[in-house]
Amino acid sequence: MMTDDATTVRALLGAARIPASDAEVAGLTAAYPGIRAGIEELYATPEARYVDPALRFRAEAVGPETDWAS
Repeated sequence: MMTDDATTVRALLGAARIPASDAEVAGLTAAYPGIRAGIEELYATPEARYVDPALRFRAEAVGPETDWAS
């Protein structure tokens, strides 16, 4: 099922319950193709498919000698 970008933007805003004026929807609709292409590009690299991008703080990785002030 193909829809135009304005319909998609309105559906996404509606699902998120974000109110938007016609001018705001028009601006988001104009930007949507570029944003969508960027998101699709994130998943286009097979090597990065299963990479965990989250940064985690591990308390055991640092000791009392760590100088947090500098």
